[in-house]
Amino acid sequence: MIDHAHLNIYRFEERQFDAWAKTQEGAVLMAQEQKQLTLLMPKVFGHFSVYLGLNSKLSSALASPIKSAIALTSNVGFGGHALMDPHQLPLASEAISLLVLQHVLDMSHNPHQILRECARVMTPGGRLIITGLNPYGLWGLWRHLKLKRGVPWRANFLAQHRLKDLLTLLSFGDFDIKPVYDCAPDSWKARPWSRYILNPFCAGYILSAVKQETRVNLIKPGWTKQALNPHFGIAGLARQSKLKDTTVTNPLWRPVD
Repeated sequence: MIDHAHLNIYRFEERQFDAWAKTQEGAVLMAQEQKQLTLLMPKVFGHFSVYLGLNSKLSSALASPIKSAIALTSNVGFGGHALMDPHQLPLASEAISLLVLQHVLDMSHNPHQILRECARVMTPGGRLIITGLNPYGLWGLWRHLKLKRGVPWRANFLAQHRLKDLLTLLSFGDFDIKPVYDCAPDSWKARPWSRYILNPFCAGYILSAVKQETRVNLIKPGWTKQALNPHFGIAGLARQSKLKDTTVTNPLWRPVD
C-alpha cells in the first residue's frame, strides 16, 4: 500500500533541497560529495547500480566497473531516468549491486522504511553508499541552537553511529566513513592532524556498507538423534527385553500377611 503522505512530504523536501543545492553553500558541499563518490566508484562491482536523490543523474554518469546505471527521483524535471517512491522502491528483490542514497534519508520522515527497502533490493555482497549531514558538526550545532532555519537545517541529520546500528540489524557490515567538509581550506585537509580536528566538525559524511550473506543454520529434528543411537534397533530391543526379565529384589520389602 502506497503511503501518499510520506511520498508527498519527500517530494516537497526534495524540491527544497534541490533549490538549496544550487546556492553557493550547497554547491560547495555537493561538489565535495561528488569528489568522494568518484573515489569510491572503482571499489564497486556487479551488474546494476541505482542512484537516488540529489545529483542522482550526475552521479550515475561516474565511471565505475558497473555499466548499467539508472537515476531515480520523485519529481518530474530533475533529470532522472524514472520516478520513484524511496519508501517503496520499484525494484526487484536482491537485484542491485550498488545503491547510492544522496541525502534521501535527510529528506524523509520515515528513513527506517527506506533502509529496509535498500536491504530488500540489494544482492549479498552489494554496496550501499549514503550521504548525510553530521549532527555533531558546526552545521549540526547551528541546527540544534536553531540559529538557521529552512533547508538543510530541518533535515534529519542522522548520526553515523546510529546509522551503523540500523544497518547492522539489516545484515550490513564492512563500514567505511568519509568526511565531507563545507569550507575547510584544502591546505588543512592535507595535514596529518586534520582527521582528528576537522573530521568531528565536518558538515556531512559519506558512509559505505556491504550487505552480508545471510547464513541459514539447519536444526536437525530430535528423531535423528534416536536413529543414530547405537542401542536402537534389534540389538537394542534384545538388550531391553533382557533387562525386563531380570528381577531386582529389595531387602526392605516384606510380604503382607
